[in-house]
Amino acid sequence: MRRSAALALLLGCGLWALARPPVLAQDDEAALAALPDHPGKEETYYTCNACHSFRLVAQQRLSRARWDELLDWMVEEQGMPRLAPEDRALILDYLAFAFGQDLPRS
Repeated sequence: MRRSAALALLLGCGLWALARPPVLAQDDEAALAALPDHPGKEETYYTCNACHSFRLVAQQRLSRARWDELLDWMVEEQGMPRLAPEDRALILDYLAFAFGQDLPRS
């Protein structure tokens, strides 16, 4: 009985995962192609994707100021390497453009 319940649960989870549309493709080339074109696109993708899935970024809708605070938090609390000022500005501009607070969530 326990085996059949566990099997049903695993099967159900697998079907649920297959039914969910992907936010971004799994490989870098396809994921980059799916992102809005704007200066800083590649720098932002590779900086963020170094530590976590870019799907986490793509689902957010934050102001530029809030993205800035979040970068500070990631450096101070999560061990993210500090960005050079020009790289940080480029990434913040891209995040505000592509994932700003006034845009619909993906």
